[in-house]
Amino acid sequence: MIDLSIVIPTTNRAASLASCLVAVRNTTQCSYEIIVVDGASQDNTPSVLATAVETLGDRLRIIREPKREGFVKAANKGFRAARGKYLMWLNDDARPLNGSLDRAVDQLQYAAPSVGMVALFHSAHTTRNVAVEARHRSQTFQVLHVRGTLYANFGVASRAVFERLNYFDERYFMNGADPDFSLKVWNSGLCVVPAFGALIDHDELQDERRDADRDRAAADNARLFEKWDLPDRNLTMNDFDQTRPSTVRGLRSRQAA
Repeated sequence: MIDLSIVIPTTNRAASLASCLVAVRNTTQCSYEIIVVDGASQDNTPSVLATAVETLGDRLRIIREPKREGFVKAANKGFRAARGKYLMWLNDDARPLNGSLDRAVDQLQYAAPSVGMVALFHSAHTTRNVAVEARHRSQTFQVLHVRGTLYANFGVASRAVFERLNYFDERYFMNGADPDFSLKVWNSGLCVVPAFGALIDHDELQDERRDADRDRAAADNARLFEKWDLPDRNLTMNDFDQTRPSTVRGLRSRQAA
């Protein structure tokens, strides 16, 4: 059985996607598959994928959308097609460091039954909303929190958890789905814990695609706080409490489920 299914939605980021695929191939030892969901790219992405097939073989599966439907729907298409025991998502501008995905899988495999997902550390390029930090070769990696609740910007969970929680909420387009999924994990009675030693280098590219999505991203973020009953934003201090890593009080209404 495949240990890990890695879903990578992408659109018009051929060079970043190529680096991401090489990083996964060079740093991961467990049995894995990569599912790239190509949102109707108009750049060199098809050529990058054709080259990657030569080295990855049947470990690489490709889903091509006739038109781009956004990160969230693309990720769900990958999750539903996945064959692994554990599932995760990666951005096309992210690169796992050596052994990171293996460590995340190992930690989840031997975790207590109460653990629903492990959160990989990533280079978030922020000093706000930091729950836990790690240093590696003079670089800082973080797991973040949303209003006091730890969440996975990149997470690994079992297929059963993804199915039980109905994958990503498709009311989001590109932002919001990762903290939302973590909040669903917490709200279901499970927890999200940091995957220590599992590090993701992440560019967070500011390019034409991200600029074009700016309004949708803002709407996604607003939708997140409309859906969940979270504490008010603390403007004066980092209010994450490691002894109480979730402050979510549940959904605001039945309609938000």
